[in-house]
Amino acid sequence: MKIFPYLLIASLFVLSGRSSTTMTDDSYDGRTGKSTHKVYTKYYDAGTWLIPKHLGIVAVVDHEKTRMPIVSGVQQSLGALGPADSYAMGKVTIYIWNFDSQSVPVKILRVTSGSEVITLENGVINALPKTKTGGVAGELKIFDSGTELPIMIEYELNGKRSKINLILPRRTEEDLAKYFGPKNGISPYPWDNSADRKSE
Repeated sequence: MKIFPYLLIASLFVLSGRSSTTMTDDSYDGRTGKSTHKVYTKYYDAGTWLIPKHLGIVAVVDHEKTRMPIVSGVQQSLGALGPADSYAMGKVTIYIWNFDSQSVPVKILRVTSGSEVITLENGVINALPKTKTGGVAGELKIFDSGTELPIMIEYELNGKRSKINLILPRRTEEDLAKYFGPKNGISPYPWDNSADRKSE
């Protein structure tokens, strides 16, 4: 009987598939009496500089699992979901943002997330001037109900090999409206950061 007060204090999290590629997160905090509701989309993304003020890179992962949410919910309640149901496929797209007036070739060599590896035979992205250029790198197996994804990108630029590590958050519907919406959307990438803009 002593467990009950602790259950009131703890936050209760309920994850349920809204569709094959979105996920809802409803939580209740017994201490504050407040409830929150998030809808995670199918998109993970993050970006950083390769050459500050000149060349940026963005990784986007598109959650691609196909399943029937109602059936999966029934299966889960009956304990009938197997190990394969915990995973999904994520399509990885790499974009290069070129802020210079000349094209720059960037060779993507490998994309890694945990034990999952994409090795590219011809991963050259010819980054066009003053725009973003990209292409699909391949697919990774990802955690179906994850909210972030760590990846490492190995690349070659100006004859030198290097690598970067990124943590890709899974974007909520609120995130998409804030960062990429049609009205005053400012991306979370460093080249859209106000401090960077002021220093240019």
